[in-house]
This record gives sequence, structure tokens and C-alpha cells, in this order.
Amino acid sequence: MASNQHHIDTLNELLKGELMAIDIYRETENMQGDEQVMVMLEQFAKDHEEHARILADRVRDLGGTPVTSTGMAGAMAGMSSKINALRGPSHLLQQVYDGEDKGVHAYEDRIDELDPQSQDLVNEIMSVDHDHLKVFKERMETEKSER
Repeated sequence: MASNQHHIDTLNELLKGELMAIDIYRETENMQGDEQVMVMLEQFAKDHEEHARILADRVRDLGGTPVTSTGMAGAMAGMSSKINALRGPSHLLQQVYDGEDKGVHAYEDRIDELDPQSQDLVNEIMSVDHDHLKVFKERMETEKSER
């Protein structure tokens, strides 16, 4: 397991990001009245739940124990997202877009630290997250044009 510890630690850091995204989406999806945004957040939460499952399974495959919490950073992000959800869809969308973007960059920054099988899994996750970014961007443009 010692030879896998760096891979496990990296995967667990990425898993924390997935758990943070799940928490934010689940906590905010019903907090503001935009039905399209609520549906989008619900679907993206499901995607991140699948990503978290994939990462946790890989950590276990490598002999590690998956993390189960996001710590203080997750709590602070959750509080900020609730405030933005109450401020309206455009504020929440911007924060969530920024969070997705940071998540993609976290994967890109760490992919070379992973073993080939983990890299394949991360590439699949990044593909889905890039799609999320496109949808968020389109919805944010719609939000701007409706003002």
C-alpha cells in the first residue's frame, strides 16, 4: 500500500471536491425559484455523486480509505452558496460555475500524479465536468439577456 499512498492521497483530495459539489448542489437546488436551475443542479449533483462513488471505489481498490467529509473549506463554501442562492439564480450560477471550473483545474493539476487506471477515470470525470461548464455558461448567458 505504501507505494499507492500518494495516489490514494491525491484521489482523496479530488474526492473532497466532489463531496463539496454534492453538498452545495443538494443544499441550494430548492432555495431559489428558478425551475430550470433547480433541475440542472439536481442532475449535476447526481453526476458528482457518481464521480464520488468512482473515486471512493478507486481509493479502496488501491488499499486506502475514502474521505467522507469536506472539512472547514466545504462548510464555508456551503454557507456562501446558500447566501448566493437566496440572492437569485445569477449569483448562484456564477458561484457554481466558478466551483466547477476550480474542480476541473484541480483534476488537470493532479492527473499526472495518478497511476494510469486512475488517470482514465479522472479523464472521464473531467469530460462530464467540462459539459457542466458549458451548460452553466449557456444558462448564465440566458440569465444576463433576461435582465
